Amino acid sequence: MRFIQLVIVEVLFLFSAGLIFFGGIRGTVAAVAVLSIVNSAVHSLGQFWHWEIPLLFGGVFGVLSLLILGKITSRTKVVSGLVGGLIGLVVFGAFLTPVAAIFIWILVAGMGLVPKNDSRHFLWGFAPTIMRIILGIGGIIFGNFMTL
Repeated sequence: MRFIQLVIVEVLFLFSAGLIFFGGIRGTVAAVAVLSIVNSAVHSLGQFWHWEIPLLFGGVFGVLSLLILGKITSRTKVVSGLVGGLIGLVVFGAFLTPVAAIFIWILVAGMGLVPKNDSRHFLWGFAPTIMRIILGIGGIIFGNFMTL
């Protein structure tokens, strides 16, 4: 592949990781679609199915794991505040330095980064976010191996 094609493919991999992180289950399905398009663009029909089957199994695993973690954390009632807080922190952090972003976020949101619940609820509240990060990094790594 030429350099420009590699850069475009890497941008698509980062885009798919962002879809997984910010989109959850729908983002995982969209990321699998993006990776399938990349797969069809870089491989012939024989090699396409060699990479597509593990990609589809990974997508099903990602959707099921996010669904199960979502069901578990919906009982704790912590996840909505944490996800909203993390997205606000990321949006502010994209344009400001991290220290200023945390300060402004605390002023605007008026809430702390750590909820007051016990540690078990706190850890289960972060489980979907951690799973999204793991799935996004896994998608980037799988995509890079796929385009070798």
